[in-house]
Amino acid sequence: MAPQNDRPFKIRCPRIYTPDSVLTDSVLTIAGGRIAGIAPALDSADGEVIEETAAVVAPGFVDLHIHGARGRDVMDGTLDALEAMSSALAAHGTTAFLATTLSAPYSDTEHALRGYDAHHAQVGEGARPIGIHMEGPYLNPVRRGTHDASYLRQADVPAFRRFLEVSRGAVKKMTVAPEMDHGLELIRAAVASGVQISIGHSDATVEQARAAVDAGALHATHTFNAMRPFQQRDPGILGLVLTDDRVYAELIADGVHVHFAAVDLLLRAKGAERTILITDGLSAVDMPDGRYPLGDKTIVLQAGECHDADGRLAGSVLTLDRAVRNLVEILGIPLEKALSAASAVPARSMGMGARKGVIAPGADADLVFLDEELRVMKTMVAGRIVYERP
Repeated sequence: MAPQNDRPFKIRCPRIYTPDSVLTDSVLTIAGGRIAGIAPALDSADGEVIEETAAVVAPGFVDLHIHGARGRDVMDGTLDALEAMSSALAAHGTTAFLATTLSAPYSDTEHALRGYDAHHAQVGEGARPIGIHMEGPYLNPVRRGTHDASYLRQADVPAFRRFLEVSRGAVKKMTVAPEMDHGLELIRAAVASGVQISIGHSDATVEQARAAVDAGALHATHTFNAMRPFQQRDPGILGLVLTDDRVYAELIADGVHVHFAAVDLLLRAKGAERTILITDGLSAVDMPDGRYPLGDKTIVLQAGECHDADGRLAGSVLTLDRAVRNLVEILGIPLEKALSAASAVPARSMGMGARKGVIAPGADADLVFLDEELRVMKTMVAGRIVYERP
């Protein structure tokens, strides 16, 4: 176990996935919460070196789409909710996350945004909240999924600016259906404000989706889900997402939201370098079967699936360590590519590639330690162990 202080220390690791390369028998030097150096073990004999027993050391995972965990929801707007998520995520190797909101009345959304702003810096040791992903309310009712249709709105630039002001700039990503009135105007305004736009919950044609990407939208929200289906004479939003190399594609790799044959198709079309593993996790993450909150709704978790009162699939209880294992064990994806889709790619897509999702000098010392079965042994955030398997 690494020292719980700010003094420099060294860890000798059997295999390090950076994840772009694989280093064997190497030593990580960690100082001030960051990676200070990486060297072959033979060149790092000076000073005390901690021998790491984990089979694999990899960058901590980055989840760009998660609504809650352990009975708590981002829409609560409380420190308790953020800390529950932080603790749960750390136990599954995630070291950074975007707290994701749900379509709701404007007053409820502002409550969640203010709560995040007030509390995110107080979150204790665990995965770090790095901003807000607003999933809605500018979505198409035809592809609403579990979002309440009464809360959906046409794109509204002044309201978006209000959300950004209320959150004091914490909104980093927003899901938008570009075909809605003023959709392209909103995309351009958000991108100009430094907010990443993800197209989703959308019935867009391929032409409308391309216009959105041309306007600056570079993400697709939970690809395949809540999107106009692909048809050879009407490829729709999926046709654009699968073929435009500018677009990063979110993926819920749980076998429930997307069949693994479709997961394979996405990876073949986009490559691991443009595929982002997400969870779309709800307050039911790490909880037994039962009823749990999602905004002002109640969802039911049963046999690993979440459904709302109308029987619609509603988010997941997937964790990123499980998603990585699914790619490796079910599809035979090379481990370094699966790890990259959970770490380097999401970080890079958000402009954080130099600090998050990689093991390199100058990067944050956010690490996950895995055993031979790719199960989390411990998690490190900023050079401190925040989870260790009993």
